[in-house]
Amino acid sequence: MPAHITKHFVTVGSRRLHYHRAGDGPVLVLLHASACSAKVMRSHIDLLSESFTVIAPDTPGFGLSDLLPVQQVTTEDLADALADTLDALGIDQVSVYGRHTGAQIAVEFAARHPARCAMALTDGFPVYTIEERIKRLAGYLPPIVPEFDGSHLLWIWFRYREQHVFWPWNAQDLAHRADTDVPDLDFLHRGVIELLEAGDGYRIGYATAYRHRGLEVVADLTVPVCFGGRPGDSQGHTPDMMPAGTWTQQLPRDKQEALQVEHQLLRQHPARGTAPIAPACSAVNGRSTTNYLDIDGRMVLVRSIGDLHAAPPLLIFHRLPGSSALYDPLICAIGKSRPVLALDLPGHGESDALADAAQSVEAWLNSVLSILDRLSISTCHVYAHNGGATVAVELALRHPKRVVSLLLDAPVCLAPNEQDSIGSSWLQGVEPVTPTWDGSHLLRVWHMRRDMALWWPWFDKKRQRARTVTPRIDPAELTLEVREIMKQPGSFAPAWRAVMDYPMQAQLAQTTQPCLLISAKADVFEPCLQQAAVARPGLLPVRVDDDWAARAQAMVDFIGKIE
Repeated sequence: MPAHITKHFVTVGSRRLHYHRAGDGPVLVLLHASACSAKVMRSHIDLLSESFTVIAPDTPGFGLSDLLPVQQVTTEDLADALADTLDALGIDQVSVYGRHTGAQIAVEFAARHPARCAMALTDGFPVYTIEERIKRLAGYLPPIVPEFDGSHLLWIWFRYREQHVFWPWNAQDLAHRADTDVPDLDFLHRGVIELLEAGDGYRIGYATAYRHRGLEVVADLTVPVCFGGRPGDSQGHTPDMMPAGTWTQQLPRDKQEALQVEHQLLRQHPARGTAPIAPACSAVNGRSTTNYLDIDGRMVLVRSIGDLHAAPPLLIFHRLPGSSALYDPLICAIGKSRPVLALDLPGHGESDALADAAQSVEAWLNSVLSILDRLSISTCHVYAHNGGATVAVELALRHPKRVVSLLLDAPVCLAPNEQDSIGSSWLQGVEPVTPTWDGSHLLRVWHMRRDMALWWPWFDKKRQRARTVTPRIDPAELTLEVREIMKQPGSFAPAWRAVMDYPMQAQLAQTTQPCLLISAKADVFEPCLQQAAVARPGLLPVRVDDDWAARAQAMVDFIGKIE
């Protein structure tokens, strides 16, 4: 059976680390390869948590973990960072499993922190000659440069795919054909999103693999370390390169069969002690605090700042589809004067989808109510952006005593006649998004989002429909938006349907709370602002500069007048 995996953040010094946890018993740390995240370790977590408390962190600089504050990170730095993480988690000793780059970290941890390492097991410990290291550092890690046409997304797609076709990926000839299957499309899509998550900084952590001392570390090992290798793996041959007397293990080609063997190997030298309850993530100056709530077995990411019970907090709903990840500047700006709470709605960003994968205003609202109850928040001000306004308005209508005020930022609001014209055509252009063999699903989402900034509505590309404001089409910013949208592509079309079908104008008209209606001129749904104002007589739209500070000031001023 799949394990019940919980997700957590922990503050380590001045940085934040993200990890998965499951099971009970002796602690086993799983270290993923670059440039992925701990998500790639799911099958390992499922099986190994039958015998261990499994901790699977995102290596610093990958997934949701911060980079180390070091100019040129080394494998030794990452091994020491693991020791620091264990301190923060209150864990004394662990066994360690690592794959590729993670294997190097695991072995270096065993060498540098032997008292804390019961054993280490590697799957593909990288070993390179000096010439190979120089060559990899020179050409293996080209920069990721966002392009206006989204072509960088296709480059990343095929770059990630190609490492399963050739090894190394940029030596594309018969001699370097990989002896393995190309992974399925969901696997490739996840890898692409994780590369986007690391961004151009992926080169920092990845480069450690080509600077590591390789076989030299073996002489420093004083605890059991098993070097494993699988046929078909790019590093599967390296156990044969180990010095005489080194513990090596030939693993089966089949990954699940190999996992069973790894399970037995790891049980030979379990760590002493167990892991205490996962600590809450502590605050870091200048940013929100990230944690997860377990709501009926589903993990929901929440961001907060300040004491949520000192005053009614501002509850933030992100645009749909999307996530709360890009709202941290707003959270921090408002957090200077009042508590703030934001979340990734279920099925978006880093929050698990609901059991039935429902994407509806009703489902989102029920989850929000569960979160407010869990946090004992009885009243709040509510800010919502674009499609997130559907949840905000519904919350205000169904639970009016819980909502002190509504602050709607360019809500998706169509007049009744537009629901049929714009709404239906909008949804016709929003096909379900599933990964495709050529990565074109990424381009479809990229150009829809980009065209939303250029025409209103986005699908009507006549000159009369061209927007006359400076468009929000910066490739770097669009890359972040598309990354967050595409973390859970199955939610894309259903979320748009829920938003476009919602009768915003009629529902907003029934709300009674004080309401602030704002928008920047460049916002993709600014053309809806006047229709939203029609819903409440006397409600005057406020235009703000296109930055988070201007939004924050307008909202703080509005709330101040109410309170």
